[in-house]
Amino acid sequence: MSEPIPLKFAGGSPLDRRARALTDLRISVIDRCNFRCPYCMPEADYPRDHQFLSKSQRLRFEEIERLARIFVSLGVRKLRLTGGEPLLRRELPELVRLLARIPQVEDLAMTTNGSLLPASVAALREAGLQRITLSVDTLDAETYRTLSGGRGEVAELHAAIEAATRAGFSRLKLNSVVMRGVNDEEVPDMVAHFRGSGHILRFIEYMDVGTCNAWREDKVVPSAELRERIARRWPMHALPANYGGEVAQRWALDDG
Repeated sequence: MSEPIPLKFAGGSPLDRRARALTDLRISVIDRCNFRCPYCMPEADYPRDHQFLSKSQRLRFEEIERLARIFVSLGVRKLRLTGGEPLLRRELPELVRLLARIPQVEDLAMTTNGSLLPASVAALREAGLQRITLSVDTLDAETYRTLSGGRGEVAELHAAIEAATRAGFSRLKLNSVVMRGVNDEEVPDMVAHFRGSGHILRFIEYMDVGTCNAWREDKVVPSAELRERIARRWPMHALPANYGGEVAQRWALDDG
């Protein structure tokens, strides 16, 4: 049995092994998802009869709030709601309301595929949700169906972006998992589409997630190669990190 790792603190926050402050907490509110994206929850490993957690096995909202308050007391300041697909969890705005009332929470966000967002985005905003991250792997209709496991339509994605913008989420984060031979050729077109929108486009390298997504190294497009492709059309410059230990590398087009 491994020995427990003693916590070290700095500035009121616990530190990881690299001495980075642990200020972010991801809360998976449900393990189910209505998509079967091949890089995350492929159909072969998650068929329609897959046994997800039952309702009684999930943490209740009050339990999630209690845990969040404990983590906040240890220095966490940012909460992100995830899944599966978090919008499959009924009455999610109520959980947002509970978490938004924790005084020390500086950022309350949610990551979603967007397919169910238009129906609840206004209530989420009113409850106190501050930011939304959407999965935007492609803008091509056929590729979108493929990357959602045949369960999503690109029109739903556009509707989600429009609904979120109308509700007051003017600066969305848009995540795109790039896979060679699947959607990598679309990267410049995606930049062109969202250029000047105010949204933040984030390209993510295709990663192994516990050997359940048939990960292949030859499908990975390194971030340096992506930057080179974009720079052929638009000169770019690096941006400083938002905070110490930030994992993402931030870039901006020279012309905005």
